[in-house]
Amino acid sequence: MAEKETSRWKLSMVGFTAFVLATIFYLITGPNIPGILGFLTSAVILFILNAVYIFFTNKKSKKQT
Repeated sequence: MAEKETSRWKLSMVGFTAFVLATIFYLITGPNIPGILGFLTSAVILFILNAVYIFFTNKKSKKQT
């Protein structure tokens, strides 16, 4: 459990969890395709930003050593 809390991919996991929960909510209350696509877009953007951050910090830390 402690490994998940210190994961550098935590932001991406939160984004996709929010997408899944929002999709379930929108499907229960009534199909709202623009809302679902909005949450999917935000989850993908969070994933890309998180990946860029992780790769940038990995490159930067290797450069310093």
